[in-house]
Amino acid sequence: MYIHIKCIYKYTYGSMMVKDQKIPQFALIKQFLEQQIKSGQWSPGTRIPTEQALTETFSVSRMTARRAVKELADAGLLTRTQGRGTFVSELSVEPPRFDVEDVIAKVQAAGTYSHRLLSIDAVQATSEIAYLMQLQTNTTIFQLTIVHLDQDQPVQWQCLSVNRSFAPALLKQKFTKITPDAYLDWLSSPSKTDYQLKAVMPTASQRLALALSDRENCMQLSRRHWVGGDVISFSTLLHPAHNYYLGADFGAR
Repeated sequence: MYIHIKCIYKYTYGSMMVKDQKIPQFALIKQFLEQQIKSGQWSPGTRIPTEQALTETFSVSRMTARRAVKELADAGLLTRTQGRGTFVSELSVEPPRFDVEDVIAKVQAAGTYSHRLLSIDAVQATSEIAYLMQLQTNTTIFQLTIVHLDQDQPVQWQCLSVNRSFAPALLKQKFTKITPDAYLDWLSSPSKTDYQLKAVMPTASQRLALALSDRENCMQLSRRHWVGGDVISFSTLLHPAHNYYLGADFGAR
């Protein structure tokens, strides 16, 4: 659809030029075009007037009209197509982004962190863990179960599966001063991390470790660390649902 703007311009912006002669001509054209787009008068895909039409309507040079159109194209509001003209751009809606809260880092920063290492052993990977870590089923891996505490209160239960070729000396570590994750980061920081979040019903042993009542659920954060093309660790992290959130901390009222 092609738009004729002379009448719109006359009644919408004609008086503006008389009132404020200091507005640059290209800025006036740009403001007019932008208002037509943002108000919805010109929908996405609408072909806007040519530079020649803008030149005649606003009584300006071709260069002035071109500058106004170019700046709106650079801002993403217009799309210029060779041989066809200039069109109102399709609106792009960015998906919401949420930061994954690092509960442990937050507690460590407050100086109230501690942890309990419940188990550490070499085990055969289940088919699910082997798939997630891109290993052969029954490959021997290292597996640890840890409860992370804030002021001696449990805030996170973790099952950590580790590719033993990446950390062959892991079973020799005491983990009294650092966490297993900190030890792995010391060996090599991950180059990529995958996350998955879902609500789950904790098992009886997980409820006990997190001091949850029978009615409380958990948020489960699954985390996979990569170094290059290899998966070095996979963690299942459980948090009391009432104490875990994504996005901004709006604070307590």
